[in-house]
Amino acid sequence: MKATPTPAVPPAEQPLNAPWWLAPALFTVAAALGGAWGYRSCPIVQGSAWPALPYVVPLALVAASWQPSAHRDTRIRGLVLGGVGAWLALVYAHLATFVLCTVAVVLWAFQGGG
Repeated sequence: MKATPTPAVPPAEQPLNAPWWLAPALFTVAAALGGAWGYRSCPIVQGSAWPALPYVVPLALVAASWQPSAHRDTRIRGLVLGGVGAWLALVYAHLATFVLCTVAVVLWAFQGGG
């Protein structure tokens, strides 16, 4: 017995897939704007430029969200990576300032309050 082939669905009747690139594009813009705003609104901006180097990590997370995928699990992973990257770009400068101030207070306390 031969199985009868199913007729091909015309392109006009095929369901439209959501554009996979929309979320990564939004995360890229959010990471760039969040990183710029976070860095400029922080007192660390008056220092040298080396504290901006760790912005590579959030941008790498956002870049990983650009990988197109056909499976639902990898789409969700891309959304999570992009969201975490955008959030890290937004809070990194303030987190770095907090850590540097905490280290300064601890060093001041251990050296005798001086």
